[in-house]
Amino acid sequence: MRTKEELEEILEKHAHWLQEDKDGIRANLSGANFREADFREADLSDANLRFADLRDTDFREADLNKADLRFADLRGADLSDANLSDANLRFADLRGADLKGADLKGADLKGVKLSGCKGLLSPIDYLKKNFEKTKEGYICYKTFNSTYTTPEYWKIKKGNIISEAVNPCRTTDCGCGVNIGTLEWVKDNNPGDAEIWKCLIRWEWLAGVVVPYHTNGKIRCEKAQLLEVI
Repeated sequence: MRTKEELEEILEKHAHWLQEDKDGIRANLSGANFREADFREADLSDANLRFADLRDTDFREADLNKADLRFADLRGADLSDANLSDANLRFADLRGADLKGADLKGADLKGVKLSGCKGLLSPIDYLKKNFEKTKEGYICYKTFNSTYTTPEYWKIKKGNIISEAVNPCRTTDCGCGVNIGTLEWVKDNNPGDAEIWKCLIRWEWLAGVVVPYHTNGKIRCEKAQLLEVI
């Protein structure tokens, strides 16, 4: 277990390294024991924390952008409002961790253990709260050719079903699929004043819906049916 003084020295040298100072040293905490340590607001971007014991550690508002956290033990850690964007969390143990407000954009979560963690956006709750529910499924909205070119194989006509392979990664805000959203989001992101289509995601298609962790109204799906122009 490292002392508080040793930790402060490591963080100071890492700060110099990030500034490309010749006296700086990248933080290499691989395999170290920092259980219950205080990393609040610490800058550990691009640090090496592989296999580290970080159980019950306080990482509130810490910067872990691009940090290597592979196989790290983060059980019970407080990562609320931490920056984990583009972090490598492969096979890390995050059971019981608090991820409320954490930035997970681009983070690699392959094999990560998330059982019992708090703060992650629930796709079930998000759809229920933000999209109109009908007997057939959820109502959503979409424009065509306003930002991206519409695929030639999509036939934009009332009643038609459009489909696309969908990127299942929830840390990716904008990925392959039929990108749709709430009416408010579509109106706010329609620079060309394109026609807005009312669409339907049928109940049997819900397995193909992806709700990104940091969505502001946009989701994506495998299939949607065009109902009408509003």
